[in-house]
Amino acid sequence: MSHSKHTKRGASLYLEKWNPAAKQYIHTCAVCGAKGYSPAVDEPDFESLHWENSVIAKELRRTLKPLPLDRLGRCGTCAAVMEQKHGTGQ
Repeated sequence: MSHSKHTKRGASLYLEKWNPAAKQYIHTCAVCGAKGYSPAVDEPDFESLHWENSVIAKELRRTLKPLPLDRLGRCGTCAAVMEQKHGTGQ
């Protein structure tokens, strides 16, 4: 049986079942719930730190997009909207 029958579209069997420690690199926006991977994965030395990191990086890039979060855990879009609302006094 192929592995594709065990996962939903856009999901990774490797990330979900075989290496759950890779979930530490998955970011979720605290406001809208958008999911993406940590920009730390794109750092040049990330893959050289451990042999397993190259597999993690490949799977994250294949299934998700980069998602930088601010110190409050918000994605760029949510942070901009919230700052705009706060700045106008609403």
